[in-house]
Amino acid sequence: MEKDEQLIKRIVAGEQDQYRELISRYQVRVFAIAYKVSKSTKDAEDITQEVFLQLYRSLSQFKGDSSLSTWIYKIAMSKTLDYRRKQIRQVACEGEANLYDIPFGATPEDLLLQKEDKELARAYMEKLPDTYKEVVHLYYFRQQSYREIASTLNVAVKTVESRLYRAKLIMKKQGKGEEL
Repeated sequence: MEKDEQLIKRIVAGEQDQYRELISRYQVRVFAIAYKVSKSTKDAEDITQEVFLQLYRSLSQFKGDSSLSTWIYKIAMSKTLDYRRKQIRQVACEGEANLYDIPFGATPEDLLLQKEDKELARAYMEKLPDTYKEVVHLYYFRQQSYREIASTLNVAVKTVESRLYRAKLIMKKQGKGEEL
């Protein structure tokens, strides 16, 4: 098998078809890094694609000061952290009320209670196991139907129903201060 440095030289020299070889060598590692942070196959695939696009654009800048795998790891971590920051910003924006979402006749006290309820629900949700957390987020914060959630997570509708039911039970226990 050809060394990474030789492969890079060939790609930079114009043998673009060799880029597939580079992808096949590192795709699993990059996907694993992305999946560890995103916990979503679709998002991990998107991040992986972004990493390899960035790698392709900046391959000529690789100096060889570190190994190629280290360089790719740095790019993967950077893209993954960018994804995480974007997710945090989206959640923050979702929390802000849109003027059109405010119910007619709602008092400031009502709006404050709704916001507090949402924040409390989000805090309880964060303590759930990942399988339940994902379903709760999609159902309550993204307003997806059971069928849409099942499609998103690639599970049966009954699985969505049972996960949501169990998540509600756990969250109720949290609300009562019971041990989980």
